[in-house]
Amino acid sequence: MATDLQGLLWGAGILAMPLLLALPMRLAWQFWVGIGHEVSEYRTIVRQIVDSGHQVTAFSQNLDDIARNLRIPPAKQRLIEAELLHPLTLSHFLLLPALLILPLSAIMALPLILIGFPFMLLMEFVLIRQNLLIRILRATERVMHWQVIHIPKPHRGARDGKRSLTEFSQHIEHFNYVPQAAFLGLFAWLIVHWVLNLDSWAVEVVVSAVLYMVLLSILSVLNTAFEADLVFVDPSKGRLVPVNQWLEGVLNPIVGLGLLFLLGRNLLEEARDVAGNPVLFSTVVLTLLYGAAVVGISYRWGYASWRGERVRQAFESQVIEHLNPLSYDLTRTKGRIDFNVRMGMDERLTAFESDRPQQLSFEDLQNLPTVPSGTAAPSNPLRKD
Repeated sequence: MATDLQGLLWGAGILAMPLLLALPMRLAWQFWVGIGHEVSEYRTIVRQIVDSGHQVTAFSQNLDDIARNLRIPPAKQRLIEAELLHPLTLSHFLLLPALLILPLSAIMALPLILIGFPFMLLMEFVLIRQNLLIRILRATERVMHWQVIHIPKPHRGARDGKRSLTEFSQHIEHFNYVPQAAFLGLFAWLIVHWVLNLDSWAVEVVVSAVLYMVLLSILSVLNTAFEADLVFVDPSKGRLVPVNQWLEGVLNPIVGLGLLFLLGRNLLEEARDVAGNPVLFSTVVLTLLYGAAVVGISYRWGYASWRGERVRQAFESQVIEHLNPLSYDLTRTKGRIDFNVRMGMDERLTAFESDRPQQLSFEDLQNLPTVPSGTAAPSNPLRKD
């Protein structure tokens, strides 16, 4: 059977377009956030806080003063912080057009979003209210001989309350979870397209949309619950694995390798089939990818605004009740890593929820630890020359 080589190359080229546009979009994003001296200076100060292991909210008053002195508007200030606290990777820039057209496309995707919310409530009932997720976490801790502890991320605290609901910096935080959701949606359609092999693509889209909403509901509830900043400690290998990153480590290889296999297989099948159309297939793939990204960020934004805080607090209460983990600080002092227990997780969360969190002085901000550029790592004393 002859292969439509020209159609295959055109289809592969269309699929490669987001990858080719990712680098220019990354550069455009840097210009959007800001590249001037004032922005660079403010970014350096925030990065200094993040590298030290402190929470940004502990320096909020000082950061506001510094931003005013640098003539950085509050919205721009929060955008810079969001870009540092929730950095965008290559997979995010592949999907960045979905964020830029979000207001209009979210309205178009509203019917699908409204249909999908009952699935989320069902998954929330099963995973959170029926304590299934905490039982899975306890079983993982026991079987893997790990221990669950609490290490708060730099953006935790009361500073988030200053943001507007529609502010662009808040979209960045939710957009951080979108690549998983978008690629999961495309993966769901490719699975249905491969397994069922229906004559009607419209029916395939409907079936895959139902499957996608179920998978997205599970993923959204898990991501929201794991904002509790829990970390697996593996003493045998001497490593710390955040629970949300552990989940990504399980899902990403399955979805990523599955996507590469299914895309290659279906594209070759379209090129070999007399009635096939590789260009149309690639166009449909990109349309579904960006459509899944729009639905994913809309789900995330809506669910986080409506149920996110209650789900996270409910899961945190279950973690404290069943596991009672300690809360640690992981700080770096001129190249030295300190890992110190601070208090129980319940005490740490109470401190974060305080209306008047403890503020560090400007001198503390200036004296935050840094690692000089060009600092060489010490030699291994156990290595035999």
